[in-house]
Amino acid sequence: MSTTSIIALVLAGYLLIGAEVFIPGGIAGFLGTVLVVAGILCGFVFLGPTAGLALLVTSGVLGLIGFWMWVKLLPKTPWGRRLLLDQDARDWKSSDTEKLGLEGKEGVAHTTLRPAGTALIDGRRVDVITRGEMIEARTRVRVIRVEGNRVVVTAQS
Repeated sequence: MSTTSIIALVLAGYLLIGAEVFIPGGIAGFLGTVLVVAGILCGFVFLGPTAGLALLVTSGVLGLIGFWMWVKLLPKTPWGRRLLLDQDARDWKSSDTEKLGLEGKEGVAHTTLRPAGTALIDGRRVDVITRGEMIEARTRVRVIRVEGNRVVVTAQS
């Protein structure tokens, strides 16, 4: 096996690993990894230990450079922004901040609360819990406390 064919084998492997982005399922990435490993092993067998080691080191360095470029440069290109999920941290909403204004509000039990269930408060469904009592569906409820992600309600009398 010639040096050119061994290098082509390793490069084909890297191309298949890169193609994994467009061909989901893992087959291209798996085959690419097999080709890279096979190319490096062929380098050791057919070209000798020093050439094989040089191929291994070069392949590793090029792989790290390619990974660095993928992580750092791709998201800055228009094509990369379409490919990757580009969301700012400020776009994320915590359920805690959504539930802060619920204390003291009234609503209706959407499901039977045994003691947990769903209530309609301010026109939206909210996962709620009672203090232990069971509340039938369509019963008026009032939010008495918000503890992090827990919204505690009681039956409205």
